[in-house]
Amino acid sequence: MHKVNLPLGTRDEFGIRARRKTKVISLIEQELQARDYMKVSTPLLEYQEVFADFDLKQLRTYQLLDHNNETVVLRPDLTLPIARFLSANNLKLPQKFYYVGDHFKIAPLLSGRYNQLTQAGVEMVGYGSSKAECECLLLINRLSNCLHLNDIQVELGDARFVDAVLASITSNEKLSKKIKQALYQKNLPVYQQLIKRFEADSVMPFLKIWPRLFGRFTAVSQQLNKVELPTAAKQIFAEITQFASWAQRLPNQQIMLDLSTAPPQDYYTGLTFKVFMKNISDYLFSGGRYDQLLKNFQSQLEPAVGMGIDIDLLVDLETLITRNKKHDLLFFEPDQLATVAQIFQKYPELELSLADDLRHAQRNARNLQVKLYRLNAKGELEDVT
Repeated sequence: MHKVNLPLGTRDEFGIRARRKTKVISLIEQELQARDYMKVSTPLLEYQEVFADFDLKQLRTYQLLDHNNETVVLRPDLTLPIARFLSANNLKLPQKFYYVGDHFKIAPLLSGRYNQLTQAGVEMVGYGSSKAECECLLLINRLSNCLHLNDIQVELGDARFVDAVLASITSNEKLSKKIKQALYQKNLPVYQQLIKRFEADSVMPFLKIWPRLFGRFTAVSQQLNKVELPTAAKQIFAEITQFASWAQRLPNQQIMLDLSTAPPQDYYTGLTFKVFMKNISDYLFSGGRYDQLLKNFQSQLEPAVGMGIDIDLLVDLETLITRNKKHDLLFFEPDQLATVAQIFQKYPELELSLADDLRHAQRNARNLQVKLYRLNAKGELEDVT
């Protein structure tokens, strides 16, 4: 007999969840199409070189050999395929794109995570102004509203901040890498040991509180006002503060700050943002600026801002429960098909009853709590509930 179980980390989707997923994607696409975003669909398979910015072994990607013995992968990310698409197609920029698709990452054993995930996202390519980040922040607010997400938390950061601080205190790349790793992993004993050598440095008061610099924006700002920041890091924080002041004016959201975690991906070059809801550890939206998006594909770089949207996490939220609308039924005989087609043009809300006989059709209608109609001799609807 053939196997009926699925590969580890995958699942069949059906019924209520499949319907909710379709609804969520439809709502997002309607909003993006109304705002003049061009849809782009890239293939599931890409050459390995497309993801040169990733450590594919650490990400545990699915890797295969094609007929030419070249390595191809099931895409672990959807932004870099867009970059590959832009380099392969001579599209006029600037331009706004959106995508919806699956990506694949082999989750650690016993983690409870799936290997196949659905993501939507936007890419604004060729826009160097801060207005592109503002567009993303506004989109987050609008999508949260149409998806009925309440009390969201928008966490701001900047991919340049950590490197700016470390560059001001050491030129030792190995040491910087160790400090960064301990900071990101919140390994405080190792971090504290590594920063001891900077005890006499004016930035030491900041280094001591750095791993705890996350939370409500106003609270973190008050802590930073009490310590000295390196000049470059101070300028970056001023830019984050400006975005925070704009975002705080949007309704139904709280602005957070995190200056001690890694950016979503290594290719980010500026402002980053993640969006959470209370009591949910994973983020619903994630993105920021990456002005070197095309560096692995062409010599001419293009500024870009984008974000990903976790469709599966949105579908699992209780706020998105969608009820299936009940439709009245029409009992018919196969030789009435042409008349049924005419009736459906007039009453498109009807559904066909596929019961073998009228008695079973009536029982089914009662169970569904809907009306049952049939065609009389004149080809008119007759209530036979």
